[in-house]
This record gives sequence, structure tokens and C-alpha cells, in this order.
Amino acid sequence: MTEGKTLFVGHDANRAGAQLVLLHWLRERKARGLANYLLLVEGGSLVKEYQEVAHVWIWKTDIPLWFKLKQWIPRLKSNRGWNHEPSEQKVQRIMAALKNEAFDEVIGNTVSSVGLLSVLASLQLPLSVYVHELRFSISNYTTAEDRVFMVKSIGRFYAVSESVKSVLREDLGILESKIAILPPIVELKEGKKGGNKSIRDSLRIPSESPIVFGCGLAEWRKGPDVFLDVAKALIVKMPTVHFIWLGLLENAYSKELLASKEVWDDGHQVHLLPVCSDSRPYFESMDVFFLSSREDPFPLVMLEAAHAGKPIVGVRASGGVNDFLYGLDDLLVESWDVDVFVDKIEALLQLSPERLADYQQILKERAVQYSATLFMDRWSELQSK
Repeated sequence: MTEGKTLFVGHDANRAGAQLVLLHWLRERKARGLANYLLLVEGGSLVKEYQEVAHVWIWKTDIPLWFKLKQWIPRLKSNRGWNHEPSEQKVQRIMAALKNEAFDEVIGNTVSSVGLLSVLASLQLPLSVYVHELRFSISNYTTAEDRVFMVKSIGRFYAVSESVKSVLREDLGILESKIAILPPIVELKEGKKGGNKSIRDSLRIPSESPIVFGCGLAEWRKGPDVFLDVAKALIVKMPTVHFIWLGLLENAYSKELLASKEVWDDGHQVHLLPVCSDSRPYFESMDVFFLSSREDPFPLVMLEAAHAGKPIVGVRASGGVNDFLYGLDDLLVESWDVDVFVDKIEALLQLSPERLADYQQILKERAVQYSATLFMDRWSELQSK
């Protein structure tokens, strides 16, 4: 089946799961000789990488450098924030350019793009949404009008996991016939030699100390506060263990996490680190991956941990972890109870070499099922139905 000309719509270009899935998808499309077109609601750190594989428009207006500099000068500083909404002239330019491209369809990446999809409805093209969100995020990142628009005007929904499909059907009333499961695409890189030692050296973690690793943008949904509570309790039982969280932001929540751990982390065994572009050395260095998320439709970091052959601990009710860890009940817990987490992680840190090897084989075999090739095969199969 020949693919039509598609306009993809993303909500921003921050380095996070759904945005990376879209980036990997566009890269694979380009590698196959397909032209890519992307409209972003807002910019972010991935813009340049998107521009390498697609023609990119950005709907909202970024803060110009002159305005940022002016905020540092007391007598020029403005109490009013920058208005990110596009001018009427910019809207007209973008809409004219989109009409000129004569697209065959529009695919939104995440429900956060639905507000812009409603504007693009004037193009009178088939609309689809690839949904990477569960209940909390859908309620926070869409308006009541957005949700009505989804039910009435979106023709096709691609759910990243079974949990997402259930929420679309049960909470929003989307017809079952409109929803298809489309697991994510992930780029799994091989580890570099010496990565383990470099991480331990940089954080002053002794070679004999086990490492529990967590990863995700610091927000309530990802549960970094749960991560800290478990770290505090497990350090009491296992005094040599270290915990690393990768994903702090320049926000109040991250500052609260840092302040919280400083109160009790006398041994400097908890390392809260900012977002970085290459997390693979951390996955190679860890012994257990702790997925503390309260809600996570299908965490890509889980696939990275599995590809590194490391055991994963997650909560069954959190979302997409079920789709990946099916049959591995020893890796799942039923709640966010700190004591249960502590017991589970402690047991995994003490696995026999034989049992650890079993997990490594199973998890690595599952991780590679989310390759670019298999994603495109699934996509083609869905388009042929």
C-alpha cells in the first residue's frame, strides 16, 4: 500500500517519551525515502533533530533572546510574560503553507495536540491521534471541548498500550472500532565500554555498591517522590546501596526533591541528576531499574532497561508495564507501598546468577520487538485494514 502525504502534529519538542517515539518514526520514514512534515505546537530541545528528518513548522512563538536579556535588567524588566500565541499573520502563513502542501491526512502525536487539530479541521482532512496518555494526563492536557472534538471528529485512534485503549473506550466513550493498538518505536543503542566505571567514578559510587536506577522527567506522574521514600527505607536495610534518578528539571518540584533528600541522605547515596541526551551508561551501570511511575502509558525507559538486561520493578496498575512484563509477576507489585517496593528490590539485588541470566534473556528478547522495522510493519498492517 502506498502511503499518502501525512502531516504529523506534535505538542512540543521536549526530550520525553512520546516526542522521542515520533522522532524515531520520522527517522525511519526518511530512511525509507518518505518525506516528512511536522507541525509543532511549541518548540524544545529536539527541534534541530526533528528538522534533520522533516520540514518543521512551530505554531506558537518562542521567547526571543532580546526579551530574555531584558528580564535581567531591572529598569527594563517586564512584569508581563511573553505571549506565546501566534499572531494572526503567522497563523495565516502556516495555514496557507499547509493547504499548499495538499496533505492526505493529519496525525496528532499525543492528546496534547488535539487543540491544534481542532484548528486544522478546516483543512477537511482525515484526522487521527496516536495516544500516549492515560487518565490523569488526558484530564490535565485536554479541555472539555478537546474531548468532545476527539469523540466527534477524530476518525482513528492509535493507543500505545492496552491501558490507553481502555481509558479511551471507558472514559471518553470512543468506539472500539476506532481504536487500534500501536506499541512504541524505540532506538536501542549498544552500551559503550567503560560506561559503568565512568558513572561510578563521576558519582563516587564504590564498585561493590549495588545501584537502583530510575529515569523520567521530574513530575508527580513519574513518582520521583516514591523513588526517594523507597531509597530512604532500603538504605537502612542495605547500607551500601545507591540510588540514581535521571530527569530533574529547572522547576519547583525538582528543587523540593533535592531539598527533601538532603535532610536524610547523610551518606550521599541518592543522586538526583538533570535530563541528559545519552542515558545508556546509566542503564549499563545499574543493577535494578525502579519504575516508580503512578501513571505511565508505555515507558520507553523500561525498554532501555530491558535491553541492558536488568530486572525491572513496576506497579501493575501504572499502565503499559503490564503489556511488557506479562508473565513476569515477580517483577510487578500491586501498589505503591514503600515496604513492598523495598522487599521486592532487595530480593532482586540478591538474585542468583542463574535467575538473573534468565531475566536478562527474556527481557532482551522482548525489548528488540520494539525496533523501527517491526514498528513500521505494524503500522503498515494497520493501514491495510
